[in-house]
Amino acid sequence: MDTNTCSITWIIAGLGLIALVGVFCRMKQGFGPNNLKAVGIVIVATFAALLATKDAGALTAGVGLLGSVAGYLFGSPKEKDDKSGGATKTPQ
Repeated sequence: MDTNTCSITWIIAGLGLIALVGVFCRMKQGFGPNNLKAVGIVIVATFAALLATKDAGALTAGVGLLGSVAGYLFGSPKEKDDKSGGATKTPQ
């Protein structure tokens, strides 16, 4: 790894760390679902940018793994199906 690539890697890692500290400073009520997504966005984006500085062979597998983690983090939760088959009961 040459000096230019090494310095770019450290710059990206530093910016990712600064962004992560900024997200943690903005959190008021701990790790809720939205705060977890914000932390996940910063971490996945930082690692994807770090992988982009490496060779192309490692990039494909790494981005695929990060994509699956990002899909898990940012996927919309499905609502639970009720046992009544969709019929709603009204309180009496």
